[in-house]
Parts: sequence; structure tokens; C-alpha cells
Amino acid sequence: MRKLKLFTILTFVVALTSFTFISCEEEVASAVCSTESAYDNYLEAINKFSSNPTRSNCNNLKNKANAFIDAAERCGGIDASSAHNTINSIDCSDF
Repeated sequence: MRKLKLFTILTFVVALTSFTFISCEEEVASAVCSTESAYDNYLEAINKFSSNPTRSNCNNLKNKANAFIDAAERCGGIDASSAHNTINSIDCSDF
């Protein structure tokens, strides 16, 4: 059950961050800013954690989620501190 809660929280944060970035995408020149690499790394970490839910993979997922949120902040000029707080509040010690 805890794994489902973690996955749900992370999915919500990604959806929120993605929506925020997509809404600003037209205003940002693609040569100047891109979240594609950070997003791909985040999706890879989700898949890895989903198939092997370990403490290490959980921590990696949190790191990749924060990196993706950082990229979205830089590109969209948003403050995603609440998304960072949510990600950082996840306790990986259960894995």
C-alpha cells in the first residue's frame, strides 16, 4: 500500500509540474530551455522503482523528480517549492 501511495504522490507532482511547464511552453524558446532530458531521466527512474522498489531506487527516483522539477522551474519561471517539499517528504526507509 505504501508503494502505491508513493507512486500516486510522485505521479501527481509530475502531472502538476508538467502542466505548469506545458502552459508556459509557447513562451520559452526551445533552444534556451528544455526539460526533455530531465523528464526522460525521471520516467526511467519511475520504471526502475516500479519494477524493483528498493531504498536505493526510491532515493534515485526522488533525486530525478527534484531534477525534473528544477528544470521546469528554470524553464517556466515558476516556484515549485511545494512540489519539492512533497518529494522530499517521501520516506524511502520502508524499502
